[in-house]
Formats: sequence, structure tokens, C-alpha cells
Amino acid sequence: MLFSLSIVNSYGLNGMGIEAVKRFDQMPRELINDLTYICVLNACSHSGLVDVARSIFNNIQPKTDIIYTTMIDCLSRAAIFKEAQQLIEQFERDHAPTMSIYMALLSGARNQKNSKLAQEVVDRIRKLFPDVKGSLLPASILLANTYASSGDIEKATNIKIELHKSGAKKKAGATLTEFDGKIWKFRAHDRSHPNSDEIHEQVDRMSKKLIEYGYKYDASWVVRPREADETVESLLCGHSERLAMVLHFIRDRKPKRIQLTKNLRICGDCRKS
Repeated sequence: MLFSLSIVNSYGLNGMGIEAVKRFDQMPRELINDLTYICVLNACSHSGLVDVARSIFNNIQPKTDIIYTTMIDCLSRAAIFKEAQQLIEQFERDHAPTMSIYMALLSGARNQKNSKLAQEVVDRIRKLFPDVKGSLLPASILLANTYASSGDIEKATNIKIELHKSGAKKKAGATLTEFDGKIWKFRAHDRSHPNSDEIHEQVDRMSKKLIEYGYKYDASWVVRPREADETVESLLCGHSERLAMVLHFIRDRKPKRIQLTKNLRICGDCRKS
């Protein structure tokens, strides 16, 4: 069972949702548990297989809060917000509200730059979970980033100012990667690596090549006001995941394997480019 579960999960993590569902369908029903359902629903979510996810979800009995959260994440990623909200209402008829469900909906609103929905979700979170300060911080940061991505930098900045005044501290993003038998840690615009100059030069070369082939950097992933000497490209190209990835290219133009581990969600522009 663990072997099949690992395969379903691996397919899902690599965007191979159809293969994950095929493997799931081959599993004996008596070996399927909540973890299996979560893995296959996640696979559907990341591959846009909403109809397949609905079919699987409707046949799950009983449905736990994590199962609901995973299905709501799937709907939210596909911007099917009305159905996602109806599912939350259905869940709350028989269960106490959970933060994870609302964070799934909020993440979807962030991805779709839907600041109106994001504000509604955060207002609901503050009403339902006023004492859960550890979760209010990431919700507020997501809201600020949603406003920034939709072009309302002023509202995004005001939210961050209020967070700063309250003493809340945002977790700094960092990316880890193994290179030459050693684990290296990068932060945004990091220059602590011994080959830092070479890394940044390679980032610039790759950026110019992307632009040459018609790539356009997505300014919606810049979530703070730019300084006079900054551009969308310079800010996005300084992200920790790009620096960690490029470390591998300065030694080998075609590395066999690159593995990155990040403590926060990977930037959408970094993923796309």
C-alpha cells in the first residue's frame, strides 16, 4: 500500500495527475484510506482535473476536514470559487470551521488576483478565529500580496505597515539545495555564496535569453513598491529559488538533477519561467 501511495503522491507532485489517477484506480479498495484520497485529490488539483476530483470526492465516505480542504483547494486553484464556498457551507453544517479550509480558499483568491474575495475570506477568518494569531499573520500576508498582484500597492503597503506595528514578523523565504555534497541556503538577492558573482551573472544571462525568446516577467509577483533603481526583472531574478537553481548551471549547462526545498510557496513567475 505504501508503495502505491508513494507513486500516486510522486505523480501528483510532478504534475502528472492523469498517471496518479490511473494508479489510484488500480489500488484495491480495501487499501485506500484518507491519505490516499488526499494524495490523489492533490494530484487532480495540481493538474486541473476538477471533474475527476469531484467524482472521487463524491464517493468518499465519511469525509474528514482534510478531505474537504483538499477538494476546496482543487476548486479554488481552478477559480471555481462559488462551488468552493458552497462546499465550505456544506462542511460547516456538521463541523466546526477550520482555518485550513479558509486558507485554501484564500490561496486560490491570491493565485487569481481576486482581492475582493481575499478580503472577504480574511474578514471571515478574523471573525471566526480571533485568537489564532499564528494563522492570522499568513492570512494577512496573503491578503497584502493579493492586493499587490492586482495593482493596489497602497492597500498592500498599509496592511504590511499594520502588521509591522503589531509586532508580527513575517517568516523570511529561503531555498535549500544540495551541490557538491553540501547543503546551500539562499535568501532573496543573496550574495553570501562564494560563487555569488558568477551566480548573479548567470541569472542575468538566462534572464536576457528568456526575454529574447519572448518571455515577459509577471509584475503581479512583485509585492512591494519598487525603488528608483529597481525593475520587475531585477526583483524577480533575485528570488532565492532562482539563485539556488542557477548554482547548478554555473558548473554544468545540463545538470542531471536539481532539487530545491523552500520554506514558503515558490513564486509563480519563478515556476513559470
